[in-house]
Amino acid sequence: MLEYVLRGLLNGAVYALLALPMTLFFTTAATVDFAIGAYALLAAAVATAIPGFGGLLAGLGSAVGASCVMAIIYVLLKRTSKQTITVALASFGLSLAISSIVLMVWGTKPFVRDTFTTMIEFRGLRLNPQSLINVAVSITLVATTWVVLQRTQLGRMMRAAAVNPVGAELAAIPVIGVQCGTLAAGGLLGGIAGLLILHSSGMDFTAPLSLTFIGFAAAIILGIHSPVRCLGGGLAIGAIEALSAGYTSGMVTSMVPSLFTLLVLLAGSQLGARSYSGDRP
Repeated sequence: MLEYVLRGLLNGAVYALLALPMTLFFTTAATVDFAIGAYALLAAAVATAIPGFGGLLAGLGSAVGASCVMAIIYVLLKRTSKQTITVALASFGLSLAISSIVLMVWGTKPFVRDTFTTMIEFRGLRLNPQSLINVAVSITLVATTWVVLQRTQLGRMMRAAAVNPVGAELAAIPVIGVQCGTLAAGGLLGGIAGLLILHSSGMDFTAPLSLTFIGFAAAIILGIHSPVRCLGGGLAIGAIEALSAGYTSGMVTSMVPSLFTLLVLLAGSQLGARSYSGDRP
């Protein structure tokens, strides 16, 4: 059981990176970007097509480029509709489009790279060194995001953009620019998550939906407004997923994380349940 939990926690660190962009965009625009999983897939696909370090940079660039497309869609939707749900639905459509493009270009082959050939032995447990790198990257990015949101002028601008967009604009805060920048940052984080998954368990063109759900679940079960809670949510989802894979089989295995998320939501945690304290722009 200890091995299952440990492996789940290591996987959960990557899930936290999928949750971070949702936290950032919800903090800034009071809606979510459901194309996070697609950004991760695109980064992994491009990185496999180009060898070496250049492939990693190209993968990240493609993910950021895709998120910039989402930013353009967001700006256009803001001009025609005030409903935040339209942005979420549009991002889901973009995710499907990216998956289709990856399928057409790369086919159904999985994307995976084995960075390390030897495992780390620790008290009878065998760990992939890549998983430790994943944890280090995740903790670093979560901490950086928390500092930006809570301790910088940019973070206050981001929160003000969602709390009172009109007041923020009157205070000379470029609300649309901040929100679009947040989408681009989300693409970068999604691309990093995709590269970490590429060098760990790998993925194929069907991955975006499941990755997006995992990221969304990790973001909301403990509260979507905090990067630290995203990390906790990701670790919880990872542990539950690993335990279900170890002690159940078949369709039950894939259902357990979803049921866990539903139970947590029914117990009182829900999207937007925590009210904004409010920041004056």
